[in-house]
Amino acid sequence: MTQTLLVGGYGSVGHIVARELTSSMAEREQLLIAGRDDSKAASLAERLGDHASGVSFDVEAPATYSSVLKDVDQVIVCLDQSGTAFVEACLERGIDYVDVTASDEFFRQVESFDQFARENDATAVLSVGLAPGVTNLLAARAVDELSTVSDVRIGVLLGLGESFGPEASRWTLEHIGRPFTVQTNGDSRTVRGFTDPRPIEFPRYGCRTAYRFDFADQHVVQRTLDVPTASTRFCFDSRLASTGIHGLVRAGVYQPMADAVGVDRLARLSESLSLGGDGFAVTVTAEGRRDKTRIATTEAVDGREQSHVTGLVAAVVAQAVAAGDVSNGVSHVHQILEPTTVLDELRSHGYRTTSSERVLG
Repeated sequence: MTQTLLVGGYGSVGHIVARELTSSMAEREQLLIAGRDDSKAASLAERLGDHASGVSFDVEAPATYSSVLKDVDQVIVCLDQSGTAFVEACLERGIDYVDVTASDEFFRQVESFDQFARENDATAVLSVGLAPGVTNLLAARAVDELSTVSDVRIGVLLGLGESFGPEASRWTLEHIGRPFTVQTNGDSRTVRGFTDPRPIEFPRYGCRTAYRFDFADQHVVQRTLDVPTASTRFCFDSRLASTGIHGLVRAGVYQPMADAVGVDRLARLSESLSLGGDGFAVTVTAEGRRDKTRIATTEAVDGREQSHVTGLVAAVVAQAVAAGDVSNGVSHVHQILEPTTVLDELRSHGYRTTSSERVLG
């Protein structure tokens, strides 16, 4: 019996991962849907059929790790963690680990376990989702088209009409206006989320103003693809919402407002409002040289329901790890999968991919 533990398995992303995995499971494969609400886990498992079962589990309760990880071969985590204790518990038992989160601080901590994972014959894969995830793969593809690269620019547009789930909404709200560090040609500087606007051309949406945001992809791309400068800018499909948030941050009133209202309350409010659609678009432009010619090459993906994309990517990664196609150690998705592997899967589900390039001189 091969068992996969899916933590946060009944959430907005987790249930898609669960559906994709169980739809292709062999007879002796089992998915354990885990979360603090055992009734939700059991309900989803019942809908998915014989390959799934529910289990009560709190990832922040280390005393339960031994019992829940018994006989588990692979773990997929679809929620944020306060530390790395659970990751370590998985790797020391030789259990493969797939993470669907977006914090570069967390990524750096897990990256430090690379040798530990190898010693225990375990694999960990990070940057699994849309951004980071698909954006990493697009960056790798764009960079591969050039001889030398000077700059990678990532753009993320998300529709406000889609329910991101409480965890993702809270994470986004917490990072609006928050300072973070970026590297530009070797120099560090501090910027804030939803500031420093730049125009970005998004497929289907046209030119939009997007703002600095602390998605992990820019940091991961810079240190793994060896590019001197990488940046991620973000906006919503609603111009009004994007402009309004930028105005609040620039005026210095967003953080006091968020503190007064409370991030959890703001997250619930944002989930209840419908200010846009459920579409999304991500675009990555790498600028550099091909031989002596300066070129900008752009790769993009767009469609509806970004949480579905995250679920699909997680399922592809989990299946590759389970098949033994990924080396032991800690890696990001673009280091273990060819971009075409994931992009072909997205196209088969109706998502559009586009590529273009222009000569700069």
